[in-house]
Amino acid sequence: MTWEVGRFAAAVLAIMFMIAAGSKLRDPSATRKNLRNFGLPNPRLLAVVLPMTEGATALLLVVNPRTGGPCAVALLAAFTTLIAGRLMAGNHDACGCFGAWSSRPLSWRDIARNLILIGLGVTSTLG
Repeated sequence: MTWEVGRFAAAVLAIMFMIAAGSKLRDPSATRKNLRNFGLPNPRLLAVVLPMTEGATALLLVVNPRTGGPCAVALLAAFTTLIAGRLMAGNHDACGCFGAWSSRPLSWRDIARNLILIGLGVTSTLG
C-alpha cells in the first residue's frame, strides 16, 4: 500500500515538474525575463539550466522515486526559500514558476503550494 502511495506522489510531482520545465522551454525569452525580474544572476544560462534540471528531476521521480523524491524536495526547498525572501522584501512580481503560465503576483499561496509539493516529494520516497 505505501509503495502505491509513494509511486502516486512521485507521478504527480513528475507531472508538475514536466509542466514547469515545458512551459519555461516553450518561451525562453519570458523565462529569462522572469528570472531577471526575480533578481537571479545570469538569467540567460538559468533559462536553460533550470528547466533541464526540472525535467531531469521529473525523469528521476519516474525512474527511481527514492532518489528523485529527495532531489525534488531540495529543489522545492530552494524555490520556497527564494519566494519567501522575495515576499518578505515586499516584492510580489510573478515568479514564472510555471513559465508564462504563472503570471499572477507572488503571494503566500505560492509558499503553501510548495509546502504541499514538498510533502509529495517526501511521500514519493515510499515508492
